[in-house]
Amino acid sequence: MKRLFVLVALLSACSSASDATEPSTTADSSVADTAKAPIDTAVEDTGGGFDLGPSEASTCVPTETLETKCNAIDDDCNGAVDDVDVGKDGICDCLGLKILGTSGSLAASTFEAWLKAKGTTTTRRLDSAGGPLTAAELAGIDIVILDRLSRDYDKSEVDVLQAFVKEGGALISMTGYDHSGADATRPNGILAGLGATYDTTVRPNAPITDWDKTHPIAKDMTSVTFAGGYAVTPITGFTTAVVARSSGSPVAVAIEIGKGRVFVWGDEWIEYDSEWATIPAIPKLWANIFGWVVQRRCGVKIF
Repeated sequence: MKRLFVLVALLSACSSASDATEPSTTADSSVADTAKAPIDTAVEDTGGGFDLGPSEASTCVPTETLETKCNAIDDDCNGAVDDVDVGKDGICDCLGLKILGTSGSLAASTFEAWLKAKGTTTTRRLDSAGGPLTAAELAGIDIVILDRLSRDYDKSEVDVLQAFVKEGGALISMTGYDHSGADATRPNGILAGLGATYDTTVRPNAPITDWDKTHPIAKDMTSVTFAGGYAVTPITGFTTAVVARSSGSPVAVAIEIGKGRVFVWGDEWIEYDSEWATIPAIPKLWANIFGWVVQRRCGVKIF
């Protein structure tokens, strides 16, 4: 009997000790599971530029068979947020554009109306705006266009723009407004860290007909106005492609950097009403540029 009693007592003690440790084990497991829970980034990515959609670990429940609203949600669960293209022209209707600087010396209302007709939300920030450009101003922006800059951008602004591109945004640059040299050096302060700069030697007034047809931006290009612009110099160490040349010198360079893309054009006449009215290749060029720099795909392919 004594031996039986001792055995029962030992078994009881072991059971009590095991019970006492179970809550601690359960608690640790619960904390670990919570820490490993997937974080849904479907509404907003942490980087700049457009939203690429939910992470692989996220669960998406479709509410539409085809996206029709610009609401920062992947409504059809195809992995792309706001890939809306009602007109099926291949340019996403939900793109946010920020134009920096003023327009050139000639009228450019046709270009701006074209941007609006494509469904983009376009705002212009004049260089006289109070305070430096900040990252907050680029929230929801997909494309930044450098137009006629009237001042040098300081280091904080350059850092903001370069980070915007590297995190997934797109940047397009034009120049050649007055041949002062400043219309090349001012954008160069931004572009130097993105893979290309403008030369300050004015190129001949001659249409661009020398295109690298292997690049998507050059697809179906024939002749495009180039009047008093500059050559574009690719910078070694970056992923660059020369898209077009004038008398052998690069005047259009496409760059891939980080998650984003940049297109540098050596002139500004492609934004003027006079050219839009007479040269069909110019709207096509802009469509090709948008199709390449913006990595969100909408509607039908435009190149």
